[in-house]
Amino acid sequence: MMELLETLVNFSDKGKACNLGLELLKFTNNVTCRMIMSTRCSAGEDESKKIWDLVKEFEEVIVKFSFGELLGPLGKLDLFGHGRKMKALLLSFDSMVERIIAEHEKDMKSGKRERNKDILDFLLEICMDESAEVKLTRMHIKTFLWELFLGGTETTMVAMQWAIAELINNPKQFKILRDEIIRVVGSKRLVQESDIPNLPYLQAVVKESMRLHPAAALVLRRCDKDCKINGYDILANERIIINLYAIMKDPNLWENPLDFVPERFMTKSQGGHIDQMNDTIKGQNFKNLPFGFGRRRCPGENLALASIHEVVATIVQCFDFEVEYGKELNMEEKATFNNGMSHPLICYPITHMNPLQLIN
Repeated sequence: MMELLETLVNFSDKGKACNLGLELLKFTNNVTCRMIMSTRCSAGEDESKKIWDLVKEFEEVIVKFSFGELLGPLGKLDLFGHGRKMKALLLSFDSMVERIIAEHEKDMKSGKRERNKDILDFLLEICMDESAEVKLTRMHIKTFLWELFLGGTETTMVAMQWAIAELINNPKQFKILRDEIIRVVGSKRLVQESDIPNLPYLQAVVKESMRLHPAAALVLRRCDKDCKINGYDILANERIIINLYAIMKDPNLWENPLDFVPERFMTKSQGGHIDQMNDTIKGQNFKNLPFGFGRRRCPGENLALASIHEVVATIVQCFDFEVEYGKELNMEEKATFNNGMSHPLICYPITHMNPLQLIN
């Protein structure tokens, strides 16, 4: 977090424009890499940056429409080369992770990894434990790590980016959130994760931003048995695509669904102060499903929400933002795997409260 804040302070001191989306991406990639395999993304060509490049290429391939899906047996010919490209990327990832696993195993045998273990260490311990109840293979570990990188880096960054972009374009809501932070946290320390339950407007801002800009617009499910949906017969084992994006913008479910209104997730107390949440994103309310629903709901939901809330709150606490020529940010969405912004989030950070002084 401090590296991100230092970067924004430096841009502010120099009066230069900042690609905030890129800085948030570096932050989330660092967090993911440190958590998984104790490495980080820096300016150099290290392992985490190489893995991130592979993930980006993979995302670009999987969102491309493949006519092979419509060609039946001819689809196996891979006429457009998407399958070959995906296999090549996965092989590159496999080779890279195999090297990282070998290094971890070597360190584990020498006792170097007894302290500050990462996720990979714990997975390897289970894999090597012959008495473990759950049997893990090397391939299981590699697949699990791939899923973490694919689903846990850019999705979190996209959610942070959209929330901050909406606040920049809506100064009234920006001020309400900052006032809440000052009232609860004060101005002598930074927001902490333990403050989040006491910041209901912050939670409402994140919910509203994720309703408008879900990181996963579509979810794929498979029917367990024959069923009928709105008069359509769906056979067992058929795949169905659920459009979460459309559900969360349905005018029959939401008043003014395209407007950024965090207050829709709150009620007013008797004293007139907004302080109580009246909605959820935990998968039980089927009109608001940014993390999906059911047993296959996003497993990283709690970790993602903690990061999103803390980063958004800290940035609002410490910085104001200006857009070039006084314009609003372009909120056009990009048709990608993670529903990101079509245009970079370029803005001028202005230090409101220097976070470096609060730390020191």
